[in-house]
Amino acid sequence: MIPTPSLKALPKDVILKLACSKATPLSLKQIFTIGKHVLEHKDRKALLIPAQFLHSELPIRLSQSVKMINSEMPCGMGALPSFRRISNRILEDISVLTQMSKPNTVKQEEEFTANLRILLKRHRNNILSVGQGFKELLATTGKRTTDFCGEEFQNFFDQFYTMNLGTRLLIGEHLSLHDEGRNLVQRVSPLAVAEKAARDAKYIFEKHYAYPAPEIKISSKNKRIHTLYVEENLHRTIFEVLKNSLKATYDFHRQKNETLPSVKLIMADGEEDVAFKVSDQGGGIPTSEIPKIWSYVCSSTNASPEIQLSEDVSHYMELPLYGFGHGLPFARLTARYFGGDLSVLSMEGYGTDTYIHLYREDECPENLPKVTKLSEEFEAFVHQLGSPTHSTLEDVDQYPVSKAIV
Repeated sequence: MIPTPSLKALPKDVILKLACSKATPLSLKQIFTIGKHVLEHKDRKALLIPAQFLHSELPIRLSQSVKMINSEMPCGMGALPSFRRISNRILEDISVLTQMSKPNTVKQEEEFTANLRILLKRHRNNILSVGQGFKELLATTGKRTTDFCGEEFQNFFDQFYTMNLGTRLLIGEHLSLHDEGRNLVQRVSPLAVAEKAARDAKYIFEKHYAYPAPEIKISSKNKRIHTLYVEENLHRTIFEVLKNSLKATYDFHRQKNETLPSVKLIMADGEEDVAFKVSDQGGGIPTSEIPKIWSYVCSSTNASPEIQLSEDVSHYMELPLYGFGHGLPFARLTARYFGGDLSVLSMEGYGTDTYIHLYREDECPENLPKVTKLSEEFEAFVHQLGSPTHSTLEDVDQYPVSKAIV
């Protein structure tokens, strides 16, 4: 990696301290309360509280992502060009954030938020670059996709994507409050979200196949359910499940020239959670193949190698329909992020039932990865970044480990 000016200005002891600091997991209730405070005051000064929290919290979370890539990534993938670029970008973002003053005025908050907009776009590009990194791994090793579907790969990308999911949520919440005057975390109607996800899944299906999508029948005994959640996260989870069911139904029945049966979505209102069951008649999945549906590697490397992702992609619905590892595995991570889950039961030769559980306890904290100790590999990576300008432990202490703010 060739150090850029911003990387040279990032003291080594700063990145090392940040990487072993503990992130502060927030609950839906905490995020919602902060946003409610901002909106009720209708004053730009109210944005200083979340901005100050992000100023100290984001460098910690970003540093831990860099540490994961450069010490915990299987098969030396951290040295591949795509992952080197990801590390480079994240380190540059950390450098920018740590060189900014803590936002204590409205003007400083505006400047900080302007940098967050840039950071969010770069963050999206980093996540999309992961699929290209898998292709580089196959090209470099000459191995097959199935050689990289083991538990080591799965655990790493579960943790890496989970950390990035939380980073994006915190940035997105602040930008939404600042730019649009609304919360991302709010009381949502799960049924309304499911209905929109169904319309969107059918639209994407028909755009891809140029063929009428199977009908999606939605039912619920209680249509007035509301719960605290992130609407986009719930939409994405349901959307991915429905998208897979539509594809399976099409693939299984079109080859027999049969009428496409409907996909059914049932929502239940429980005391502990809101649950969804999506049932299709798409032929099911062989038991031996079930583990592969959760694999980032197997799903992300089945796409045509000619397809390249544009850096202008800003939303998961703009991704290719299948094959870049941003489908079912990521949907399960999203469901689990605040205590929920996603599971699959399948009958080969008939169809699949997918269950989504949305945990209703709004004080459940983010499901962040545990902080690991610094490894010799990561310390060596940091020390080769280039000579820093000036560094003292007092410099590091300008960016303290964040505390819960609600």
